[in-house]
Amino acid sequence: MEPLRVWGPRTVAHFTWLVLFWEKGSRQSEAERVRVINTIALLSGLKGSTVYLISVRAQNSAGLGPCSPAFNITTKKPPPSQPPGNIEWNLTNSKISLNWEHVKAMENESEVTGYKVVYRQNWRGRTSVLETNKTSVELHIPSGEDYLIEIKALTEGGDGTSSGPIHIPKMSMFG
Repeated sequence: MEPLRVWGPRTVAHFTWLVLFWEKGSRQSEAERVRVINTIALLSGLKGSTVYLISVRAQNSAGLGPCSPAFNITTKKPPPSQPPGNIEWNLTNSKISLNWEHVKAMENESEVTGYKVVYRQNWRGRTSVLETNKTSVELHIPSGEDYLIEIKALTEGGDGTSSGPIHIPKMSMFG
């Protein structure tokens, strides 16, 4: 996206924004800073279950403007660190059946709302994603190809830890 341009009589002003964010209870002078050229900022490195204050300052060729009034947000609890466990799979014809144990979130983690099953043919295939609220799925796939599958818990706080790649070897076309 192009910087905002304000056209006036023979002048062009380019605006950028400085986004400041800091944990509630600390000082604004200790704030992290992100400079953006549009009105969307991605703030990274935030802690889960934490209140942050956010303020924005405009900047142009004349310098920095005043800070906006700070507003607060509370980050969500992080996803569970435990991956889905005891994964079992069965391949018959062109169907892979997968089962796994429910991921139990700790008190300081987001509750599991479902699961994301990510699969692709071998290492180079197109990735497909299936979301479910169950602890089992059936994937209908062409036979004669190797598959790699990963399972993650879905939560309000983001995707949980991956099960790691599950390698499903190709099945004989005759078997």
